[in-house]
Amino acid sequence: MILSQLTCMEQIFGSILGITIIIFILFILPISMAKKRGRNPVGWTILFWILTPFWGAILLLILGDSKKKIKQDILDEINNNQHPPTYE
Repeated sequence: MILSQLTCMEQIFGSILGITIIIFILFILPISMAKKRGRNPVGWTILFWILTPFWGAILLLILGDSKKKIKQDILDEINNNQHPPTYE
């Protein structure tokens, strides 16, 4: 009786863990990677589904940041250098 209950609980835990991993790979990973690089999260999520997450991630890593994000990073760096911190 106890053995069959543990097996059932293990199956439930395994199912929940599997679903969590799938959600992470198919939704959270592409969205976070795309946002970090200044790219469209919805488009990259769909591309992850089409290409498989592995190839989608490789492609996103190869392409790197978008031009818009690079420009914004440069402007942020210029603004930070123009206003150095003051020490009292």
